[in-house]
Amino acid sequence: MATYYDLLGVDPAATTEEIQRAYRRLARRHHPDVAPDGDRATMAEINSAWAVLGDPARRRLYDAGLREPAPPPPPFAPGTDDAWQPLEDDDGVDPESYSDEPYVEVERRPSDMLVMTPVLLALTAVGGFFLSILSGSAGLRTFSILLVPVSGMGFVMAPLFVMLRSKRRSRE
Repeated sequence: MATYYDLLGVDPAATTEEIQRAYRRLARRHHPDVAPDGDRATMAEINSAWAVLGDPARRRLYDAGLREPAPPPPPFAPGTDDAWQPLEDDDGVDPESYSDEPYVEVERRPSDMLVMTPVLLALTAVGGFFLSILSGSAGLRTFSILLVPVSGMGFVMAPLFVMLRSKRRSRE
């Protein structure tokens, strides 16, 4: 693996000025705006090397990383308990057991279906409007048009209703 020092063609003990001279020399040779046969990818690598080696703090971190390579990951041993195994459909594993919170069955009440009211109103408005076009009924058309803002208010009020209900249930 080539280091930034190898890329710029300087010694790791080189001064910042020597690195800058090497960077400028390579930039004149590889920059697409200056050299007709310049390569953007090569220039991007040269710019990356200069960005790291030209900044003293980043250069210290880079040099420290060169001295201390990362330890290799531990080898994967198939068949061990730590090995990943896909779940089979017939394992008998309950997906709820993977949740961090305990599963609590919530008592459902008929009033919980009231949150569907805005959807039903909107569908009634659209259906009534098309029916009024087919039948030519101005009264049905007016009713359908007036039902649209009512269903819109229902879409605003339904989440508030659900929050109030859950707050009340949490206190019980």
